[in-house]
Amino acid sequence: MLQELKTAGPPGVLVITDSAFISGRKLLHSLIVSSVQRGEHVHIFSFEFPAEEFLAGVPDDILSSFSFHDGFSDPLHWRNHSQSLTLHDFTARTIRKRVSSSSTPVTIVLDSLSWILARCPLPSVCHTLRELCRPQMKEGSHDMRVLTLLHADLHDPGVVGSVCTLCDSVIDVTDGGEQLGVTITQRKRSGKVVTGKEIFRVCEDFSLERTTAMESEPQSRTEVDPTVNLTFNLRLSETERERKESAALPYTFSENKKSSLLQSSGTSGKIFYDPDPGDDLDEEDPDDDLDV
Repeated sequence: MLQELKTAGPPGVLVITDSAFISGRKLLHSLIVSSVQRGEHVHIFSFEFPAEEFLAGVPDDILSSFSFHDGFSDPLHWRNHSQSLTLHDFTARTIRKRVSSSSTPVTIVLDSLSWILARCPLPSVCHTLRELCRPQMKEGSHDMRVLTLLHADLHDPGVVGSVCTLCDSVIDVTDGGEQLGVTITQRKRSGKVVTGKEIFRVCEDFSLERTTAMESEPQSRTEVDPTVNLTFNLRLSETERERKESAALPYTFSENKKSSLLQSSGTSGKIFYDPDPGDDLDEEDPDDDLDV
């Protein structure tokens, strides 16, 4: 799945979630290089690192395909740097204006979304992300892809869940070191959600060398025995089952009454009485009209 995202390009918004212990920055650089190899122009909106640090290690032959928008040096305009980004510049209209000069498809990189979420309301950030990927009907406009990095351990789970639900593709970096373990969640346009796990290594030229891939399988539902850990027994023995089946149920008809009901009614009526076990019957006085 990850190689497919690199080759064809992630549609819409792709977010890479990492933490302070497991960084996803190498993976972000790898996806950026893949965008350039597809012929796209990459606009980097950096708030965490200056241009020198962010572009360190990137091959010189592709630097011409980058446009760096500095949001690190003077985010509050204390130094009167007119070209520096501020929080007020994080709108879909402003970002589109900055990338409108590109004559090729555009990839927008936000580094990082955590810096923006710490200073902007969540609804505003989500609205801007969706507006950036909305198709434009203007002549000469190109499709835009958004790549962003989110430090999940800096936010509440609700904020991370809202952002990930909004995005079209989510790459969660779960294992670090020389090999990265990721969980990929991709939402198709049809509404189908595909999930997979992969382990790979980022090479020096930012290419990916996959080690293993494990496609997620639907979890099998285990049957739960309701009789486990009970203080009483719900099961019947063979003797108890026989007694239960042979017991006469109340309010049932006797054989004589059943046969009379099935027969055609005659001119004279009949009364059938099934005595209860508690009835005190006297065979010498069945009508109970003798006062002795």
